[in-house]
Order: sequence, then C-alpha cells, then structure tokens
Amino acid sequence: MNTVGVLLSKREWSKLLSQKNKKDEIWQIYAKKGKELSLKIQFFSLIDISLESLKTQAIELQNNSTIKKDIIDIPSIIYNPTIFYKKKNIKKLRELSNHPKFQVLNEHHIIKKKDLSALLDSYSDIKIDFEEEIDPNNTLLTFYVLGQKKLNNKWKSPIMYAKDSNQKLFTLEDASKLVANQSFEENIKDELRDLSQKVLDIIQFYYPGIFEIGIVFSLNKNGFYSLSSTCSINTIIKDIFDWNTHMCEKICKFPFKVAKEILQQKNSQDEPSFGNSQEYPTKTTELLSSSESEKNTTMPSSEDDTNYWIKLKEYQDDEMCLKFPIHLSSLTNSTPTLLQFGIKEQPCKIDLIEEDILLKGNSFTDPIEVLISNTLVKKMHIPMDLTYQLKISKDKAIIGPSIGLLLGEKNQLYNPTYMEKYSDRFREYEKFGGLVFAFSTRSIDWEEKIAYGMLYDPTEKKWKYDSAPIPATLYRRNFHQNLERINQLIELTNNNLFNSHYFKKSDLILLKDEKEIRYHIPSTHLLKKMDDLIEFIQDREKIILKPVSLSRGRGIFTLEKNQKQEEGYILYDHQNEFLLRHLIPDAKGLEEMLKKLNILNKQYLYQTYIPLLKINNRPLDVRVVMQKSDIKSWKCSGIECRVAGENEVLTNIARGGEAMTLEEVIIGSGINQSYDKIYESIINLCQKFCYLVDIKDEHYAEFGLDIGLDQEGYPWIIEANIFPSFKGFKKMDYEMYLKIRSQPLFYAVHLQGFSVSESEVGSSNEIYYKNNFYS
Repeated sequence: MNTVGVLLSKREWSKLLSQKNKKDEIWQIYAKKGKELSLKIQFFSLIDISLESLKTQAIELQNNSTIKKDIIDIPSIIYNPTIFYKKKNIKKLRELSNHPKFQVLNEHHIIKKKDLSALLDSYSDIKIDFEEEIDPNNTLLTFYVLGQKKLNNKWKSPIMYAKDSNQKLFTLEDASKLVANQSFEENIKDELRDLSQKVLDIIQFYYPGIFEIGIVFSLNKNGFYSLSSTCSINTIIKDIFDWNTHMCEKICKFPFKVAKEILQQKNSQDEPSFGNSQEYPTKTTELLSSSESEKNTTMPSSEDDTNYWIKLKEYQDDEMCLKFPIHLSSLTNSTPTLLQFGIKEQPCKIDLIEEDILLKGNSFTDPIEVLISNTLVKKMHIPMDLTYQLKISKDKAIIGPSIGLLLGEKNQLYNPTYMEKYSDRFREYEKFGGLVFAFSTRSIDWEEKIAYGMLYDPTEKKWKYDSAPIPATLYRRNFHQNLERINQLIELTNNNLFNSHYFKKSDLILLKDEKEIRYHIPSTHLLKKMDDLIEFIQDREKIILKPVSLSRGRGIFTLEKNQKQEEGYILYDHQNEFLLRHLIPDAKGLEEMLKKLNILNKQYLYQTYIPLLKINNRPLDVRVVMQKSDIKSWKCSGIECRVAGENEVLTNIARGGEAMTLEEVIIGSGINQSYDKIYESIINLCQKFCYLVDIKDEHYAEFGLDIGLDQEGYPWIIEANIFPSFKGFKKMDYEMYLKIRSQPLFYAVHLQGFSVSESEVGSSNEIYYKNNFYS
C-alpha cells in the first residue's frame, strides 16, 4: 500500500537498468527520498504499462542494487517528472490519468503560450506583460520560479534562480548585481514571487492535473521583465542537479510527501475516491429504481412571476447593493433581500429607484438598466458584458439564465479553441440571453460554489476564460467523470443536471420486459457464458455482438452459423475499413477466436440480428432525436435515415453511411406501407421509450434513438444514445441540425423558470419537421 510509481522515458528506463551502484543520477535521489518517507519507489515506463491487465514491469533500487520486477500491479499513486512528446505516449498518459484506479501527479507539465496568454488576459487584476516572442539578442537574464502544489491546492515556491545567455546559473542575489538598477535589486525577489503566486493560483483551477511547474520570466537589456513561458519540473531538476544538490533533494522529496498524504487518506477510507476517479462507462451501472412521484426538479416560475430583460451597470460601493426601478418590485408585491446568480445566493441591500421605465418594449435588444455595486460583482463573480433576465420571487432577485456545459476531466484540453465546436448552438442566443459557461468538475471551488472555465461571449461569438457561480442548470457533455462530484452537483442544482446517467446498451436490456415496448426490443443478453452464446446462435442462426460502452459502429461483430459446415460459424469483423471474415470450425474454435479478439475480456452483449429494410440493396436504420421541450414533454426534433455505404452492413455515418429523409427511403425501398403509417409507428415507439426512462430516478433530456425497420416496416429499438452525433442532420438539413443543437439550451432555460422568446420560438406544443408544424 505504501508504493509510489515513478514514470520514466524509455531511454531513462534503459539507462537505469544498465546502472551498477551509480549514485549520481536523479532516480537515486527519488529512491532515497522515498525511503526516508517509508515509501517503496518503483520505476517504470509508459511503453511497458498494460491498461487492460493493469500490470507493468518495474525497477526498484535496493541497497544500491538495481532489481528488475517482470510483472507488478501498477501503483495507485504515480509521480510523473517526464515530458512525453510522441502522440501515442501522450494518449496513454491521458488514459492512465483518467483511469479510476490511479492518481497521477503531473498529468502534464507545461501550458502552451497562447493558452497561458489568453488565460492571463481574462484576469484584469494581474498586471504583467506577456512576451509572445523572445528576442535572445535583447534578453539579459531569464528567471525561473518553481511552483509545487500541496494537496490543499496551496502552492509553494522553494527556489528562484536566473540564467544568462550562456546558460550560467545565478541566485537572485547574484543576478541582481548584473543589473545596474538599484530598485530592481531590492524588489526583484518579492515581485517575482508575488507575480508567480498569482499565476499559480489561477493555474490550479484550470489545470488541476499539474502539481509542479516552472514560471519563466525574461529580463531585457533595458531592465524590463515580462512573463515568457512555463517549463517542466524536469527542466528545473536538470538545471540545479549539480548546481545546488541540497535544494535538488528538497525539491525531489516534495512530490513523495504529497503521495504519502494521498496514501494515508486512502488507507483511512474504505472506498477511496481520487481526485480524478470517474464514473467509467465500462462499468455496469443499472438504472435506479422506478418512481412514479415527481422528481426533485426545479419547476418554472408561477404565472405571477414576470421576467425582465436587464443590463447590469457596475458602480463603486463598499456595500453589496443592487438598484433597480421601483416599478419592477411593485409588480411582484415584494422587496427581495437576496441576490441569486447560478446556485450562489448572497444577502444584499436592495435599493428601489424612482424611475420611469417602459416595459412594453422590454427585450434582449432593449433591456432595463440595473445598477450593481462592484463589491457584489466581485463576490458573486458576475460577468458584466451580458444581457440577462431578472425575475423577483418572494425574497429573491434572481439573475439568469445560467447554463453550464459540464465537460470531462481532461482539463489540459479545454481552451477557447476546443470550445469552438459548441458555438453553432448559439444562433438563437438572443431568445434567452444570460450566461453559458463550460467547465470541468475538477475546476470548482466547492466552498465558494465558483466554477472556473470558459464563458461564451455572444458579442464576439468566441469563448474566453472566466469564472462564475456554478450554473443553475447543467447539461452533461461527458461521462468520464468523478461520480461523487456529479452527485454533489445534482444536489446543489436541485436535480437540474440533465443527462445525469450514461445510458449504455446494457441499460436497454433492463427495459425489455416493459409492456409498452417489449415487442420492439430485439432479444439481447450480456455476454457472460459461452454456453449461453452458443445456445442463442443455434436458435437465432445470426446475431450481432456489440461492446457495451462504445458507439458509432466501433467494436461490432456479426456472427452466423455456417450453412456449409454443420458445427461451423462465420464471424464478421467490422472494426476496420475492410470487412474481415473468420471461418470457425466449431464452438471451441469460436471461444478461442473471441478470446483472441479480446471480446471475452471486455463487456459485450449479443443481440438478435434484424434483417433491415434496404434501399438499392443497402441496409438502413432510422435515427430519431428526442429532446425535452419543457419539464415533462418530449418532442421529436428530427429524423434521419442512415443508409449503409456500398458493400457495408453497418449504417453509421462515421463508417461512410449516407443520410436521407424518411420519406425518401420509404419510397425508394418499395415497401408496401405508407410514409405516414411508418412515421407514426416510429414516433409512438420513441415517445413510449422516453416515458419509461422518465419514471426512473435519473434526469434525461436528450436521446438519439436508433430504430431498425425490418423488411415489413416494423420498428425495433436497436440502441438509445445519450450522447448522439448529428453529422447526418448537418449534411441533410442544416436548419434542422441547428434547431436540434439549440433545444437543450432552451430546455435549460425553462428548467430555471426563465423565458425563451415565444414569439420567435413558437408554441411549445408544436413540432417543426420538414417545413411543417405538427401539434
């Protein structure tokens, strides 16, 4: 239990393996400092790690001897002082960091210049020049400040030093003598520490996987310094290894102190929960028990509540205060004493202003001005350049809506460029306004209820770094997350986190006996015993094998009896660009092949193969997008038919399939049924499915239902996707695609009791499809 792993590059691993009683390498210091803390240190490389068996080979240093361990369990705590450059290594490190069994100290080491610059630009209180490009001919000295993060997220800076153009190292005292500037000599140490601390305090929320990082400053020949970049712990260790051995040992001991503290916490808990542990979609998580009672979901405002479009204007005041026209308060017969923004509430003074206002034309483009004190803005982390809605309910003035896009746990990936793929959801932003904020559960100050992430700027139509209270409604966009933190957010938002559970293929099995849909679900079973699989294939003759947690056609096989060989089978592998066919002589050979293909080691299910309706001899299925339009009502936002590519069996767009309208395929297939009848049967089935999941104790608001039509036009529910792709809609009908993308935001607004401009959106009980409205 007191073992800590240290990740090495393959070159370092080989070098360590060849050492004989050599004491002047960095890993000797790691082993020594681990021993001082009663920790066993095991060295290994990424290349040797197996994330399937969770095993690796390792090296231990004992009594100046190098001992190779051929197979060990990967330690639960891993210290990573190494920068990896190859894509395959970076990918594997991310997989290791995101695995629920492990915590990696230093999931990554540096922050790209453009991301650091954008991040610091969003914090106006940090007054520091950022040098995009360094001119080596004008650089007198480069300063390095090391930050090391404790488990309580507090940073310490154990060393600051300087380098000249010849890479010679200096203490700050010696470096200051090289600068003919008395004030520089007196202030440099305090200024660098202060600026570095401000940068580190920001980094901890946006890049929580970093435990050690160097902040690098450049001093030009005119005596001015600027922030230039970040560097890795590896860079700093290499600099000071020979220059200051005592400090090097002190720095090297720090991560093992953190690791020991984590291990002590782990040992004191029956079921430890690491900071990056996740609700992993490979686990079999059943739907919670049914409940006919209403969920604990925030209901919209009563009819007496009125929403107003407002624009906030900041003014200077030491008192937390909000000022708005008295006419707004008189309409509600109450004067609030609390301000709510997101889930955060703050007692404040409410001043009512005698001011004539015209409510008739109140809109997004003509909002009412509301004054707010700078102290209240700072306390509540309110972005000021947005147009909001205001509602007054009893003792609260509520500003909103505030919508959260809940991202995954790979914080190092999340930046304004990454978020651009979400921007096409906001074409109709002016219908609801307010805050749209994307963040990770790892970037939350739970005590203050503040999230750190990226805000959508509707004026610039760009994303920028910012902070805000945890939004009142959360749209879950990832399912590789810490379950404990998800449950905490569900509680804090009063169950307004929707798409709360990862609906897997195996969850569909749990609905197979529901009378409303049981005759529309193909016979499906989890793959547990080979005997059961053999019996099933003997009875059905052709089946399909699917991984429980993958989507978009990945990992799918079809299996059928070989009609030319009495005990034989044919297994079709659809994983590659070309179809692979395996001829298998008997049941024993089938088991061996499934083991070889790693199917028996993973969670798979098997299902009756449905002979799908075809057009031009190409099979097709139907993707139906079902979305919540308000608290209780589901609507069909769009239908596309996905037609398999030439000589393909799978219909996925990602595998070369083609999107067509339902009407086109009904006519083109030649089936002897009307479009209206098939359309009605599909919609009715999807509505029944949504009703059934709605009475479970989870909060869903969006499904991509894959409906298979057999050759008689009978609908079957093949899959229910909680994270559907809309690529086909984007190609087939771009207007429909944009409406689908916007609908979850409209739903999030309704959950909070705010308004979506009905005059522009249309009645909530109408469905828009193919240029027609359906009641």
